[in-house]
Amino acid sequence: MKILITGAAGQIGSGLAKRLVDKHELTLVDNLRNGYLEHLKNDADEPIAPFYHIDIAGPDLFTHCGSKFDSYDAIIHLAAISSLPDCEVNPLECLHCNVTATANVLDFARKMNVPHVVFASTSAIYENNDVDVFTEDLEVSPRLYYSLSKKMCEELIQSYREHYGSKVTILRFFNVFGPDGDQTRPNPPLLNFVYRELSKGKAPVLSGDGEQVRDFICIDDVVSMLDLCLEKQPNDVFNVCTGKAVSVNQMSRWVAEAMGLEHIGLDHKAAGELWDSYPGLFQGEYGLDKSIVGKETTRYSKGSYQKAKDVLGWEPNTDIESEVKRVTLQIK
Repeated sequence: MKILITGAAGQIGSGLAKRLVDKHELTLVDNLRNGYLEHLKNDADEPIAPFYHIDIAGPDLFTHCGSKFDSYDAIIHLAAISSLPDCEVNPLECLHCNVTATANVLDFARKMNVPHVVFASTSAIYENNDVDVFTEDLEVSPRLYYSLSKKMCEELIQSYREHYGSKVTILRFFNVFGPDGDQTRPNPPLLNFVYRELSKGKAPVLSGDGEQVRDFICIDDVVSMLDLCLEKQPNDVFNVCTGKAVSVNQMSRWVAEAMGLEHIGLDHKAAGELWDSYPGLFQGEYGLDKSIVGKETTRYSKGSYQKAKDVLGWEPNTDIESEVKRVTLQIK
């Protein structure tokens, strides 16, 4: 298959590209805002497949990747700004990179006769759902910019399904962990943040009491789901999760155990202080209410993958401890 991957230099995109490159003909694109080209390089320090450093929200997508005579069998659209505070502090850029880019990818697929698109959505779309288990049939009403932008994208997809007959798989990723998570951004993914702090001999400072739970899923399981969707091309929406709730404290302790640094311990701060590295959010008469940050930081999140199991035959590895420890030892 000929496959176009957007956001290819990010954690999920690079992991997927490395898995697919020997089986398929890939074209990789990324604006490198949050991705790293070195994640896509081989031993010869060259990209593992043709790579374009472009903004997919504009005409460059058609200029560099479009050909009516040589189109793609599928597009895997992973590109987005995924950091919640980054989206809040840069709302126009969030809409550009997340919503406008998705509209352009959908239109590109339509005009280039691409038969299947896989879209990366998020469990954050369940932001205001107060239930024990998140299922795909829930009505969602997110309000933070990141999650709201993904809901907008899902609405766009439904429009293309109804108006143009587009076939699009929507995957709602839960809390993905892997070795290539960005350690440099102000609020890195949890596993990579804990690894970074412990590597410096510092106790990781976790927001809240650390007993808040999330549904964490390994990058390898995410990639296996993406691979399966390429094969089966479902025109549907699926949670990509483990159905297990693990606390932030427990995840951090597993990282420390893998590194042999349990003695350093963990520290904590008020939940509402998680986004303090973005001070502009809270300034002025109409600054963001820190109670909203606290609510997002401590919210409960657990999904069901039953639909993916029933429809696609997909199941994740639910031994989270062993996966966390294995991934920790892969971080460079």
